[in-house]
Amino acid sequence: MSEQPETPARSGDRRQGPPEPPEGPPPVRGPVEPSGRRALWIGGFALLTGFFFYPLGLVLGVAALVVGIRARRAAGRARGVAPGATAGIALGSVGLAVSALSVAVSAYLWPELSGYQECIGDANTHADERVCRHEYFPKIEKKMHWPAGSMDKYGDLF
Repeated sequence: MSEQPETPARSGDRRQGPPEPPEGPPPVRGPVEPSGRRALWIGGFALLTGFFFYPLGLVLGVAALVVGIRARRAAGRARGVAPGATAGIALGSVGLAVSALSVAVSAYLWPELSGYQECIGDANTHADERVCRHEYFPKIEKKMHWPAGSMDKYGDLF
């Protein structure tokens, strides 16, 4: 077997290879729809408020869905892009679900929670607050089918 040295490439020889990728960000196909970013911000706020102030989380979740879907449709019609619209739709959906779950649990536990809050409002001492916990926590645990004593860990949150 003989090895033949490769001949040096001549200046006239051009080898065809795969094209080199362009440097920098990919080109934008069309106009950028700015309301996609708005949907992202609204969706983020919907998720945050869904944990702390769920009526506002409901409103912001619906708003994020509406703004995000409109941004995607407008970008599709203009053959453009809507950065943040998909993430805004996702965050708005999760925020809406968390808020809806919070509203449902609050509605389900309304008699117990309102009675507990009234009892705590009338309590003058820590001993009175303990009496309220011993009266209402077992009711909440029974209604939620939780083991006895499970509310003792989270009693300070109410």
